[in-house]
Amino acid sequence: MDARDGEWFEQARKGDAAALEQLIESYLPQLHAFVRMRLGGRVRARESSMDIVQSACREVLADPSRHELRGEERFRGWLFTTALNKLREKHRFHGRDKRSPEREDDDLDADGLLPAASFLTPSVDAMGRESALALAAAMAALSEEHREVITMARIAQLPHEVIAELMGRSEEAVRQLLVRALRRLADELRSRGVASD
Repeated sequence: MDARDGEWFEQARKGDAAALEQLIESYLPQLHAFVRMRLGGRVRARESSMDIVQSACREVLADPSRHELRGEERFRGWLFTTALNKLREKHRFHGRDKRSPEREDDDLDADGLLPAASFLTPSVDAMGRESALALAAAMAALSEEHREVITMARIAQLPHEVIAELMGRSEEAVRQLLVRALRRLADELRSRGVASD
């Protein structure tokens, strides 16, 4: 969190709606990356990631009193969890439609995934289109809990303590889950010809 985020958070905690908007706006790149990585082919074919981000932000802005502002990290956790819940709603809704896996892979937008990938690993600065697609496919191959812990830790950049609260686990369990998830992601990337750090 930079100093400006801290100032906005303190003002938002005191009820300043404009500061809350500024705070949320400062998280938009991370939030958009988070949604892009979690979108999935069925939803991606029918929904814009930015629409889901905007919907989550609108929900938070509409009723900020629903969340006790106990700290910037917990607020960020609430914001990202709201986006995750929006994604889950969209997955359930669009999951009723059956589509072939081949069509879903074609729906991936490598250019849109590059910014999301940059939050996951430092080596993706030079990542090309094929590698971005491989990363998206590798993330899609992970279990839901592995995708959740990786995106919460690497994209939302939440501390283990907050992730533990959000996932209903102990901090140690979250640490172990993250290690296993990152190993699995590295294995998936290697199987697709992408070296990971």
